[in-house]
Amino acid sequence: MRRLALARPDVAFTLAHNRCTVLSLPAATTRDDRQRRVAKICGEPFAEQSVHIEHEAEGIALTGWIALPTYNRSQPDQQFWFVNGRSIADRTLSHAARHAYRDVLFHGRFPAYVLGITMDPAGVDANAHPAKHEVRFRESRLVHDFLFRSVHQALAEIRPDGARAAAQPPPA
Repeated sequence: MRRLALARPDVAFTLAHNRCTVLSLPAATTRDDRQRRVAKICGEPFAEQSVHIEHEAEGIALTGWIALPTYNRSQPDQQFWFVNGRSIADRTLSHAARHAYRDVLFHGRFPAYVLGITMDPAGVDANAHPAKHEVRFRESRLVHDFLFRSVHQALAEIRPDGARAAAQPPPA
């Protein structure tokens, strides 16, 4: 349910158990609405200690939330990947994120993130796993490098107070 709700913020979800509503998530159409949904699913601490990321290059768009290095986990239980709206698990993506965080996390700790990639469907093979939970990228090195650079740059722009630093003009 969590993965579906994160993958499709444009869809409202209601989870009931014994005729009692356990979870109610309205459709999220704005970035603030999506952040409230992420907070409801991943918890307020994650939402308070994460920054929104958006980056596009080489025909790939990355959007979502990455946790500050101070918010880390003992296990990779808050790592969510979505490719073209589908929840997936992928070693290439996980390695790129882990590599981007390597200088800011202690050994044995895991970053938390909710990240979605949008790209040409022809560049993604969704038939890598019978349940469609895994994908293969036709140009996995390109995808890996794009994700590493995007997350690494976003982490480098975070000030100690958790705010994003303003982009500095290049020196003259």
